[in-house]
Amino acid sequence: MKNGKEYTMVLVRHGYSLGNKLKTLSGQSNVPLMESGRKELLKYREMYDYPKTDLNYSSDLSRAVSTFETLYEGKSELDGVFPQLREINFGNWENTHYKDGVFEQYFSNWIEDNVLSDGESFDDIRIRMVGFFKQTLMQLKERGLHSATLVSHMIAVRCLLVGLGCFDKKDFFDIKTPNGQGYKLVVEFDGDNIEVKNIVAIAELLK
Repeated sequence: MKNGKEYTMVLVRHGYSLGNKLKTLSGQSNVPLMESGRKELLKYREMYDYPKTDLNYSSDLSRAVSTFETLYEGKSELDGVFPQLREINFGNWENTHYKDGVFEQYFSNWIEDNVLSDGESFDDIRIRMVGFFKQTLMQLKERGLHSATLVSHMIAVRCLLVGLGCFDKKDFFDIKTPNGQGYKLVVEFDGDNIEVKNIVAIAELLK
């Protein structure tokens, strides 16, 4: 890519939430972070070197905001919360319980854009997330900044990484997105095109 500048982008999935505990498709419902999830984040904060960045954005759902506040307490503050960083809208499936195997069964159809409810398709989320990612890069470029953190959700992060070309769509289920962890990306951006130059899991950024 000619004349592109490099930026560091950090993606973090929210910590263990009530929806995770109850095995519900919480999606865009505002379920809270569990206390056990907060304790796990405190442990991760001591284990992993979460990069400090120039801009810090989060989904506006409380489990994501609480995740940022726990991981970066006293070191960084949120610069904004945005519904564009929310999890998938499950539509009619929102807040329904799932049993082991049902989750994968639902998404094996959804991944091919066979939406099983009135919720979002794979491409809906991919376009939403890549659009916000690009918008953030534009802000960095215009303000002469170099890095940003985005706190989001499992499906949203996976769709973004597929949209950026880091993974193939067929590998959606193999993209590792543990609660409270994520990825550090180095991207080249020329104001239009985005090229991922390097991607490292936060679990590899040991202190």
